[in-house]
Parts: sequence; C-alpha cells; structure tokens
Amino acid sequence: MSEDKIQVLIADDEDPLRTTIAAWLADEGFEVQQAADGVEAIKKVQEKDFNIAILDIKMPGANGLEVLRYIKKNSSQTEIVMMTGMSDVSMAVEAMKLGAKEYLTKPIDLDQLVPQLKGIIRARDAEDRIRRLQSEHTARLLFDLHNPIAGLRQSIGYLLKGMAGSLGDHQKELLGYMTTSIDKVINLLTDMMDLTKLEGGRVRLNKGISNVSTSVQNITHEFQVPIQTNNITLDVYSEPDLPSLEYDSEKIEQVLKNFMGNAVGHTPAQGAIVVQVRKVAMVLEEGQQPTDHVLVSVFNSGAGIPKEELPLIFDRYRDLVTGKSDKQTMSGLGLIISQRIIEAHNGKIWVESEAGKGATFYFALPIR
Repeated sequence: MSEDKIQVLIADDEDPLRTTIAAWLADEGFEVQQAADGVEAIKKVQEKDFNIAILDIKMPGANGLEVLRYIKKNSSQTEIVMMTGMSDVSMAVEAMKLGAKEYLTKPIDLDQLVPQLKGIIRARDAEDRIRRLQSEHTARLLFDLHNPIAGLRQSIGYLLKGMAGSLGDHQKELLGYMTTSIDKVINLLTDMMDLTKLEGGRVRLNKGISNVSTSVQNITHEFQVPIQTNNITLDVYSEPDLPSLEYDSEKIEQVLKNFMGNAVGHTPAQGAIVVQVRKVAMVLEEGQQPTDHVLVSVFNSGAGIPKEELPLIFDRYRDLVTGKSDKQTMSGLGLIISQRIIEAHNGKIWVESEAGKGATFYFALPIR
C-alpha cells in the first residue's frame, strides 16, 4: 500500500453516486478505484490491497455482505464501510456484526465522509500499535521464562550424566521425572512464542518453489520410530505428477509435524494412520468458482472428536471451554499455530471426525 495516500475501493451499482464519491475523495487526496458490482469488487481486492472498502449493501453478482465476508477473510487489513438505504438498516447492523467499522445511510454526506474515513484509519493504526506492543511484551516475557527453564533442563542433564557425582536409581528416577515435566513446559513456551510471532505479524514467509509430496515424505520419515514402536500401520499416498507450489517449506513442514504428532499421539497400538496428497478443485467462498489446490489429509484411527468439540478444535481456549486437558505431549497450541500458517498461505485447514471413528485433519494450498 502507498504510504502517502489512503487506498479506497468504492463498490456500488449506482454509477452517478459511485463516480461522485470517487471524484470527491480523489480531490481530497485519496487514491480510489471503483467497482460496479460485488463480483468486480472481489476481483479488485484479489489484485490490490486497500485501506478502506466502501460497499453498497445491495449489488448484483455478490451483495455487500458477501463481499464483506470475502474481504474479512482474505484482506484483514482492509477496513469496511457499508452504504445503505433507510430500508437496509437491519442489514447494516448485520454488517457491523461481521466486522464493518461504519455504515452510511444514503444520501451520503460528502462533507463528513472524509473525516470519517480518516478517523477509521487513525483508529486502526492506534489498534495496530497497541497490538504490536502487547505482542512484543508477551514475546519478551516468554523468552525470559524460556531461558532459565532451558538452563535448568541442561543442569539436570549434567546430573544424570554423573558430572556432580554418582546417583542412585531413585535419584535418577526423580531427575528423569523432572526432565519430562520441564520438557513439557519448554514445548509449551516454544509453541506460545511461535503463536505470538504469528499473531503479531512478525513472521515473514520464506517462500520457495517446493513439492508438497516431498515435504510429506520428509516428515512422515521422522515419525518412523514411534510408529513402529506402537505397531501403527502407516500408509502414505501421493498422487503422481502433482505441481510444485510456492510456499514456506519450513512452516508447512511444521504443520505436517503437528498433524503427524497429533495422529501418533491419538492412535492406539496396532491402529492406523493414512496420509494422502492429491490435487482437488475447491470452492473456498460461497458464490465463487472452484480453484485448484493441493490437498493434504492425515487420518488416524483413534477415538475421534465429539461433535460438540469440532468447532473448538482450532480454539486456543478449547481446554477451558470443554473442561478437558490433553494428556498427550502436545501443548494444544500446535493446531492453532498450524491454522495461522495455512491462513498466511491463503489456504484452508479443517478437521472431520466422528466419536469412535477416528479423525481426519486437512489442509489445502492454492495452486497459482
């Protein structure tokens, strides 16, 4: 986005009103693009980032609420202002619930429009600064906690090696228990630091051209020992001739590790894990045409997830809401981190499960 001019998209099927607002804002120093309907507005958002989108509620192709939903999912930095007639006020209220910052009733007061838009940008910038400060403070706190605990873990390791004198069996057992507990805390802190960076927007994707099948092969190989130890059957299927994609291979492999770690942790002895990689056509937004994606799925034959818990599976407060805690080694944040990574790649992540019938975790990356 330009640092000097506020980028504005105006979407309205009333040509005189749209062009009048555009001309007014352009005279006031805004950089403006226009869309005559909802479908064109979505195309504009796909091509360019905007600071503000001014959307009429009733438009052909895709109405203002549909465009609003698309923007909130795919261009989170864009603030939304809705335009409505007096008869559309209930829809405007619904738009506010979906994340619109303001709604304007027609006829538009052009004298008030400019200060309203500038006020929205000032409020957004202030919120961003507060969010960054909170993120930086949390990151420092987690780092300050992580270092001494990691040092304690190292010291216990020295004791177990007998560097401070010989140990009895009972002492070794207690120190081993302490090591296991400390490892859980370190894993939790590491996950929290990763999540804080992702949510604070301080992680840049290091994208390169890679093949998802290769990433899957790398990660499934890392889990061979626990899989064989528990007599778990692992089947991996990759569709031939899959296209290479542009993605951050380290981050996507982190997602795969979380999926595989979750599968191994919840699959009983002599159970099964099935990993599939294939090309599919998916509709990510209602009313849009299907687009090609590479889909990865990881099935485990564990106990599955109760229906009422499925909507909470990517919620960081899931354990508080359900009153349950995960007894596995995962912190519970791994899936939430995975969700942030996939969303940063403009992909989709979800889970399907029935209690007693196992669970399948999916993510899909777009083929550009």
